[in-house]
Amino acid sequence: MNIIRVTNTYSWLLSDDKVLLDKLYRSLRVRGRNYFMSTAYKKKLWDGYIEFFKKNTGMFLTGLLPEVVAALRHWKHEYVYDDQRPAAHWLHKDIDDQFLNKWLPEGQPPVTLYDYQVDYVKQAVKFGRGLITAPTGGGKTNVLISIMKCMPPKTPTLFITKNSGLVDQNYQEMLKWNMEGLGRYYGGYKEPNYVMCVTSHKDTFAGIQKLLPKFKALIVDEVHECMSDVPISVYKKMTGATLRFGISATPFKYDGKDLEQKFNVKGHFGGVFKTTTTESGYLTTKELQGRGILSASRCVFYPINQPDTIQHEPYGDAVTIGIANNFYFLDIIRRLAESLEGRTLILVERIDQGDYLKQLLPDAHWIRGKDKLDDRANVFKELKTGKGVIAIAMRHIITAGINVFLNNLINASGGNAEHTIIQQMGRGLRTADDKDQLNYYDFIFKTNQYLEDHSMNRIKTLDIQGHQITIKQEIDF
Repeated sequence: MNIIRVTNTYSWLLSDDKVLLDKLYRSLRVRGRNYFMSTAYKKKLWDGYIEFFKKNTGMFLTGLLPEVVAALRHWKHEYVYDDQRPAAHWLHKDIDDQFLNKWLPEGQPPVTLYDYQVDYVKQAVKFGRGLITAPTGGGKTNVLISIMKCMPPKTPTLFITKNSGLVDQNYQEMLKWNMEGLGRYYGGYKEPNYVMCVTSHKDTFAGIQKLLPKFKALIVDEVHECMSDVPISVYKKMTGATLRFGISATPFKYDGKDLEQKFNVKGHFGGVFKTTTTESGYLTTKELQGRGILSASRCVFYPINQPDTIQHEPYGDAVTIGIANNFYFLDIIRRLAESLEGRTLILVERIDQGDYLKQLLPDAHWIRGKDKLDDRANVFKELKTGKGVIAIAMRHIITAGINVFLNNLINASGGNAEHTIIQQMGRGLRTADDKDQLNYYDFIFKTNQYLEDHSMNRIKTLDIQGHQITIKQEIDF
């Protein structure tokens, strides 16, 4: 008889069937990221595969349990469970759309949860682990707060996200909803408590190593950005965390084509929750736009034909010469920004590019990684309520979790990854009283094949997401 022994972090298939173990080993291994560039691979010391099932011990990450069970059923192998996980404790097991109003912050209007938010919370309570996905602006924060309010007060919980700006934003939201036993450990803050808000940085975890096995719940916001070696090593040490939830509009990078990242996300957090509120089971930007939850969108792409000397440059040099240090292009960005009304955000890839644009647009705000949280917060506030505001920001600061209400978004950073494009676009889709739609501006760089291919991939990604796209043949402003 095959036995599946389950714990919070790892599970084991205990079996004497060596052929079965070998089949699972081969089925649950994937090529590592950029394996062909590895010295070990080039020297034939490594075959390029990452193993997610150990054939000698039968060990695998617990989040991959559905894959192992599906394989056993498909191959018609019988099995029994030995589930050694402690039962999860929930204070509230069923909620309705008025659930959060029990803790409504003073001065805030009542909150009515959307049907899919209620559905996600119910699934979280039922399954205890999984991935919560919704387009940016779809209200994942209210889902997070609802899940935490379903837990008994002071349930030891570790909340992680990628940087201090994002974790501080979530900490302030939890503080507003009067989360009991709330602490934080990031930047200059060292305030341990039952519910800990931390960044995914090595220095942060060094101070809380002894606490990791004591947490009963793990929640990771923008989980796709928190799957490097450091946070993964933390997830493995959280042996007491029965509850595990990852939150992201794009949990799998490169549309799931990065199988190593995909298996790691599923292995530590489980599968994607489907919702019964849509026919497909998934929420789309187009659907939420149709319901008025997200604003309408209009995407305009302009051609960039200069410089005409970089057609054969390698990718890195093409980005430097053709985008970041392309003064012809930067002047077009200036002209475009000055021609627009409302709140405008310009995304850049490199510091020097932002510095140049700041010289061309001296009244614009310029957000960099070194800026203090309070300074960033003031700019984000302007991008919510200001009039005629222009801000320049490093792309990686804005691609996840920042709540602003934009009229115009200018992508001056290029880019190719589907998840990055979706996250960038999502920054401007939140509705506001003074906007009818988001105007998104981007560029087709005809100066280099790499840059042009990336431009066309951005168009393809936005089209799949259901956005209206217009391709201009010339600069018309």
